[in-house]
Amino acid sequence: MSSRLVLSALALVLAAPVHAAEPKRVTGKPVVISQRIIDVSGGIGFDPMKKAQKEVLELASQGDEPIWLRINSPGGSVDAGLILIDTMKAVKAPIHCIVESSAYSMAAIILTYCDKRYGMPHATFMLHEASYGTAGEDPTNRSKIDFLTKYLDRLHEEIAKNIKMDPKKYRARIRDAWWMLADEAKAIGLIEEIITHIEIEEVVLQKSEEKTTVTSTDERDLRKAPTIPKRRD
Repeated sequence: MSSRLVLSALALVLAAPVHAAEPKRVTGKPVVISQRIIDVSGGIGFDPMKKAQKEVLELASQGDEPIWLRINSPGGSVDAGLILIDTMKAVKAPIHCIVESSAYSMAAIILTYCDKRYGMPHATFMLHEASYGTAGEDPTNRSKIDFLTKYLDRLHEEIAKNIKMDPKKYRARIRDAWWMLADEAKAIGLIEEIITHIEIEEVVLQKSEEKTTVTSTDERDLRKAPTIPKRRD
């Protein structure tokens, strides 16, 4: 090949437009939610969980439409989180959840008890072994540790069942903390869908009307005993 042809071919290559590789996009589905939203944000403690419990009961008393939890939490107290979980299970209205930024530890456990579970594209998740501390005399410690071990074993069996995973495989996976991106959380069933668009559709609540009996002035007058005028002598 002559040098002239080589130079012509090189010129064509250099003149060709360069297309940068497009970043991989996480595809998801739009989700329609209502105004029946409860925020679970910050640490999981007794005060915020009692507040969330009250809001769940109030919304459930208004109707059976889905109640939405919006989770952005690093986790916290197991006992406090179970207050909300038991309330969620006790009401008739389904509980749906969207993880916006993070659901770690107890927040991720709350997520597993929701009827429908969604995550935003950049949401992150973490499940690990729940932990308790104890103090006191040695015999008391042994008894309490035995009880807590049994208690947490049952809890983890429920969590594994919620995400449809073999309990032994689940326990082995969370031993060193299990960190997940949104697509990984979807792959193991922690969330059902990754959502890229949210639409809010207001739910019209049907409130029962109280029946009241109104008595008109005329009716009240008819029921009054007739007035007998005093006799004048």
